[in-house]
Amino acid sequence: MPVNTFLPFLLFIITLQLSAQEERVLIHGTIYSDSLTVDNVNIVNKTTFKGTVSDKNGKFQILARENDILQFSNIQYKTKRIYLNNLHFKREDLIIHLMQTTNELQEVVVHNMAKSLGLPNAGKEPLKPTARKINYYTKGGSISKLYGLVSGKTKNLKSLRKLEKEDEEILTNKLNIQIIRNHFQDEFFTETLRIPKERIDDLINYCLPKGIVFLFDRERYLEVMDILIQNKYSYLNATVNPSQIE
Repeated sequence: MPVNTFLPFLLFIITLQLSAQEERVLIHGTIYSDSLTVDNVNIVNKTTFKGTVSDKNGKFQILARENDILQFSNIQYKTKRIYLNNLHFKREDLIIHLMQTTNELQEVVVHNMAKSLGLPNAGKEPLKPTARKINYYTKGGSISKLYGLVSGKTKNLKSLRKLEKEDEEILTNKLNIQIIRNHFQDEFFTETLRIPKERIDDLINYCLPKGIVFLFDRERYLEVMDILIQNKYSYLNATVNPSQIE
């Protein structure tokens, strides 16, 4: 290729590369599991192979652009990947929900990947679900997040420790109910569904077997709303006098 042709071509390629780098912007997010924020989660942009770690409040920030793939991993949770689209960049705070796992093989894979990328805390020992909640509240977490399971300022920690002997499914359901209620806000239930405020938890609990937690964890919020709407009347028929149903 002649020099007078090669140089402009080279400059064009360099310009494209610089432009591609400049297109990436800093996005901010928060990571949750149940109603608790999650620290020490390894976040990797699989497109650029750049990574970061969530802080003690579950917050993170990372450079990315549309069509990049973000991977979230921690030995206590199932690895999650998100394919970024333009909607993600319109949010001031990207909310990520992780699901807890006890899969030992996955823990080894995540540990090795995090170690190879030079990310910290890859070898952190996992806590049991209730122990993790106790650890959170002893560090100052809001006791209200247990949704009224525990009361009494001087007995909070003692009561929390007793939860280790209780049915984990009951606790998880109560936490999931709170997360879903907080996300959609009471106005959705009282004004759109015409459900009395005191019955909101009961309606959500009625819909748990319909798979709303699975959908919610995957940010399929419209499908969750559809299930709540579709099951409103069957719930009311089963729990209240038919003449009181609107």
